Amino acid sequence: MTTFQDEKTDRLMFQKLTQILGLTLPADREQAIYEGYAGLRTMADGLRRPRTAASEPAGTFDPTTIGRGAEQ
Repeated sequence: MTTFQDEKTDRLMFQKLTQILGLTLPADREQAIYEGYAGLRTMADGLRRPRTAASEPAGTFDPTTIGRGAEQ
């Protein structure tokens, strides 16, 4: 699992990514964009962890409520 070490490392990764992509961020919005990036990375890291079948929710449906024209 990938995790951020500290804010300095986070910031360097963000700057390198924007540089590679050729992005020029407005100075007044760079902090907000960085915070969004860091938040998304944190969420993505949470998804990249081992899971068992028991941790996945089961989908159950009532076939009489699915489809067009189903009377309820």
